[in-house]
Amino acid sequence: MQTTSETAARPSAVPHRFYTTSDLLDLVIALREYDPSAASHTLVGLLRLASEGKATPSEQTALRIAGLADLEGGRDVVLSQIALDLLHDFSTGEYEGKARPRRTRHMEEAKPSAGMVEEEKPKAEIEPVAKLCIGGTNYMIGEMSDINVLVFRLDADNTAEWVQLKNSVEEGWSSVAAEIISLTRDPVFEYIRMHMIHRRHVNAGPDIMLFDLYGYEWFLRMNDEGCAVRIEGMDWTPVDVSGFDPETELGKIAVTALMEAVPDTRESFAEDTQSWARRIAAGASIMPAFTI
Repeated sequence: MQTTSETAARPSAVPHRFYTTSDLLDLVIALREYDPSAASHTLVGLLRLASEGKATPSEQTALRIAGLADLEGGRDVVLSQIALDLLHDFSTGEYEGKARPRRTRHMEEAKPSAGMVEEEKPKAEIEPVAKLCIGGTNYMIGEMSDINVLVFRLDADNTAEWVQLKNSVEEGWSSVAAEIISLTRDPVFEYIRMHMIHRRHVNAGPDIMLFDLYGYEWFLRMNDEGCAVRIEGMDWTPVDVSGFDPETELGKIAVTALMEAVPDTRESFAEDTQSWARRIAAGASIMPAFTI
């Protein structure tokens, strides 16, 4: 009979190996052939963006819903700071070795034999059905008629990829608009920034400002030593806001500091944010495609 210490001392069946992000991407894609549910769109999209800088529309949507990706420049999807922090926190450090090319045995075996023409997968036909205007921004809404699924893209960019929506016309255009808001913006960030109040009349101390969101208060301290935020019952937490201009982007700094210092900020204001998004969506205007 083995003792606990003898069992613990048993070496691993597989020696420890170090994997680059591209290695892990190839591994989870290979696993999908054995088990299609082995890896979610969120995981594969995270690895694709981290290693290749691009992801499929379905993966982009999954990442943005999870708060792990943002729109940059109105069209490019990039990893959010939350995702970058996760990749940093759960790694052993930067890899300085020689990375292998992204051509694995698994991928090479899947290549068509010489003389064979790889069959192209038919692309889903998308039929424009409407133009939706939300807060002055126009979106073209299309329908993948064969599967009754709505998609959208910026009306001003005909080259942008279509993004799939979960809501359909049956749920109502307000629900469609609310989903587009959640996919094209950071709704929690926008909600806090639009509704918070800078309590300028409160003397909180040198270099200290007080912000209030319907009774939820936090203090922001900015001086030559940097920026820090404090919530009631917590110590000062340093935050990096070097990418913002204190003169013109104080509101963004205040929200960023709050969300970095309090990890559950998104969950705390999720319900209020959803109600706010629905109110904005209710004011959206819709124009049928045949009148465009």
